[in-house]
Amino acid sequence: MNDVIALDQPAAPAPAQTAHPTPALLLQMAVQQGADLDKLERLMALQERWEATEARKAFDTAFAAFKAEAVRIVKNRSVTAGPLAGKKYAELFSVVNAVTPALSSHGLSSSWQITKDEREWIEVTCTIKHSAGHSESVSMGGPPDIGGAKNPIQARASTVSYLQRYTLKAITG
Repeated sequence: MNDVIALDQPAAPAPAQTAHPTPALLLQMAVQQGADLDKLERLMALQERWEATEARKAFDTAFAAFKAEAVRIVKNRSVTAGPLAGKKYAELFSVVNAVTPALSSHGLSSSWQITKDEREWIEVTCTIKHSAGHSESVSMGGPPDIGGAKNPIQARASTVSYLQRYTLKAITG
């Protein structure tokens, strides 16, 4: 019978695995061999590029998993006046509350920075970061929102909040 396995015969040896040395291993070997500073610096640069590539790949994998969750953002606020009266939109906290748990479950986080703060123009940048170190950003800008009965500080805060909401929506797709 050909389909009977003899237990007394040694198993075939596993095929030899070819190790692909990482830049960190090459750097360690170079240090042990007394490599000069120039060679060590080039190997360090190679290691940094390798780590950045690995972090980008981890980000891409995590972001794809985040997108597979099909996060639903609830439009929680009604417009009561103006040309958009009767329409609804999602306030910033609604967008943040919708995307943060899904981002976090994949090692991702979001943050904002005001990247331009001039009298007539405000720019906000939203960054999505992965725990492995890679990040991606999107920026949007606009003038202070002087509509309604806002004082100058409220006008600026309204624009910042608006830009935070839309940059987060833009970067998360």
